[in-house]
Amino acid sequence: MLMIHLLGLAMGVGTSFAFMFLGIAESKMEKEERMKFALNSFALSRMGDVAGNLKTIASLGKVTLLSGIAIVVLAVLIFG
Repeated sequence: MLMIHLLGLAMGVGTSFAFMFLGIAESKMEKEERMKFALNSFALSRMGDVAGNLKTIASLGKVTLLSGIAIVVLAVLIFG
């Protein structure tokens, strides 16, 4: 779960930096070329969406796993 969470985190940070550098490159272009470039680079936002989903799924998995372990430990301590 931790590896999936870290993969999502890396993808999210990478997407942010990619948009920053694409914005810098886009600011140096002419208006017509800028619109084509922006539309083509918009597909990169899907990577950010996937990263957010990976982080959410991994976080929910970790919480579920940890709460399950905590319940077992408490049951052993109480009834053991």
